[in-house]
Amino acid sequence: MRINSSSVEKTGHLMLLILVFFEIFLVIIYLAGIVLVGKAFTNFIDLNAQASFPSLLQAWQLFLIGFISISCFTVGRNSSQPPSQIFLLTVALIFFSACADEVFKIHHLLPTETNHDWKPIYLGIAITTPLVFYRDFIALWHCHRRAVFFIVLGLGVFVFGGLGLELFPTEPLQTLLAKTFPQEDFIPFFVEKLRVALEEFSEMLGESVILYGICLLVAKRLEIQQSSSTYKARTL
Repeated sequence: MRINSSSVEKTGHLMLLILVFFEIFLVIIYLAGIVLVGKAFTNFIDLNAQASFPSLLQAWQLFLIGFISISCFTVGRNSSQPPSQIFLLTVALIFFSACADEVFKIHHLLPTETNHDWKPIYLGIAITTPLVFYRDFIALWHCHRRAVFFIVLGLGVFVFGGLGLELFPTEPLQTLLAKTFPQEDFIPFFVEKLRVALEEFSEMLGESVILYGICLLVAKRLEIQQSSSTYKARTL
């Protein structure tokens, strides 16, 4: 079966729409449970629970990004198109590691004092990777601007939305809400759950947009390869 660039791009677009729909649906159901019963209806749809559907969805997205990257690394060994092989391998290892951490919560085994101490590790990786591979990003921007735009957009949503909300100091806000609404214990509680929902939604949405950007990148690479093959066949 021959895979063409058009089918990859259409599949990526459809997948993005489906994923965003499910992610919004999960947030609505989660917050509905918080309002109606004070917690998620079941642990399976709890945005902040281990081995829940949202967690497994994120793990699947991370694995798929890593799988596509390692596939490009394996298939495109003789390709002159950007990015470099070491870049593709690095991206694959990063996302495979993130997938394993999402499933098994490996960061809980780290000798940290709080659940937030490990987040700067991810933040550091997200910042240093573009700096180390800046040549690859520049080359990609010149060849695949649309794909790079969505990948960078997804990374921005993931880092500033997901990690940013995780690192956001909630204690001052909780204290202020408790003083403002001394008779309403639910309001500070709901605001905290809303922060969790927005954090997890930002992570899922960011991963979905990154995945779409990578699909566009693969589609563009296939288009260039097919055009090159057609040109060579005509000149023979």
